[in-house]
Amino acid sequence: METFDAIVVGLGAHGSAAAAALARRGQRVLGLERFGRGDGRGSSGGWTRMIRIVHFEHPWLVPMATAAWDGWRALETETGSAILTQTGGLYAGPATSTIVTGAADGAATHGLEHEVLDAREIHARWPILEPAEDVVGVLEAKAGALRADRANAGHLAVAERGGAELRYRAQVVDWRPAAGGGVEVETADGTVAGADHLVLTTGPWIAEFVPELRLPLKIEREVPMWFRPTVDPSTVGADRMPIWVLRESDTMYYGIPNDPELGLKISIHHWGTFVEPDAVDRSVPESDIERVRQFIRRRMPAANGPLVHAEVCLYTNAPDETFIIDRHPAAAGIAFASACSGHGFKFAPVIGDILADLVTTGQTGWPIAPFSAARFATRSS
Repeated sequence: METFDAIVVGLGAHGSAAAAALARRGQRVLGLERFGRGDGRGSSGGWTRMIRIVHFEHPWLVPMATAAWDGWRALETETGSAILTQTGGLYAGPATSTIVTGAADGAATHGLEHEVLDAREIHARWPILEPAEDVVGVLEAKAGALRADRANAGHLAVAERGGAELRYRAQVVDWRPAAGGGVEVETADGTVAGADHLVLTTGPWIAEFVPELRLPLKIEREVPMWFRPTVDPSTVGADRMPIWVLRESDTMYYGIPNDPELGLKISIHHWGTFVEPDAVDRSVPESDIERVRQFIRRRMPAANGPLVHAEVCLYTNAPDETFIIDRHPAAAGIAFASACSGHGFKFAPVIGDILADLVTTGQTGWPIAPFSAARFATRSS
């Protein structure tokens, strides 16, 4: 049996960051990924993700988001890769909606640079946006877009540079505490590896790896899309337009400025289609595209150009839309993270460090009580 200091199962956003964090600490790391390198069948594939400092969902996430921003900038320096583009961020909806009140409260509480704009001001600044008259927006300066492919590749490169061994198409079928301490991990080909520390970051498959915790998770099928604008693309690029989230009725739509290669990213946040992660329809029917085009015709008619690309990814949702980051009760040196609920990618540099803390020292300086798996048991008792 091969032995390592730490094994990381799942090399998406959080697993790659954990592997990098452990390698930076001098750990001999084995990373195991069931799919190919850069594969998009989980939650970390695709081209782009938002990064926001203001969090209308949970304003208390602001300090962690700020640290994540710094972590991405540090990774850019470490790898020489352009990952984060600052654009500003606009979060809009009816004045009494949570997206507006939560963003305004978070910005004010943490002293973040921001403005409050009405519908006319939003349209005047960004003519491509045509919000309803009752819409109010909170504009923050420190927000932007992450190149997800470069972000994951950067963390993996750091891990390998630190001596990590990364294996792809290596599906883990079992893990168990070892008789003499530490853990053993078995893959589908019968290979068994041992380590003192284990990180489980398997995204939509996390419930299979911690079944005794009975995590109340739902896996949601999402369909990000990219369109060619019908206006001059330079007028809606990253230097002219913010990332944005707009609530209409019970639906949130979002977008990322035009990329010359990719187009305008426009889609729905939480499509409401729940699936099993191994039985996902990854085709994109015209009905999915039409759901987004209906919004575009109402609120962004100048974006209603050709569809460049559409793909399927997965959200792993907790009931409170808060992450799960915790130590496993089976043995010391085991930790796991999942349930990003559609907004966890941006936190990867911090979550990777937290996981490295938990498996090597048993604790972390970050206040992670809100992320504990035990919160679900408390609710059901």
